[in-house]
Amino acid sequence: MFTPPPPQPVVDGALRRAVLNVIRAVVEQLSHAVGSPPFGTPVAGLVPALERVVTDSCADLGYRLFLRAMKAYHVPADRPAFVALGERFGYPEWVVPEGFNDRTN
Repeated sequence: MFTPPPPQPVVDGALRRAVLNVIRAVVEQLSHAVGSPPFGTPVAGLVPALERVVTDSCADLGYRLFLRAMKAYHVPADRPAFVALGERFGYPEWVVPEGFNDRTN
């Protein structure tokens, strides 16, 4: 069973840059998906909000919220790169791929 560590903001500059890089790699696809969902209400300003969480609060929290948005809106992306970043945060191997729209298959 996975037991998460106690909450401590991840403020490491290298991890923040790594999360921002994966967000920016899919900014157009994610912005389009949340702005024009096939059902539900469009969401404005999600990507800038995610970037602010990463830079102003916690890289780990920002990455988790980003992954949730990618999965919720079925945005395809390069899963191995996302899994590798998750490993840097110490995520169990199943966290990133579960529910992910993998474009590498």
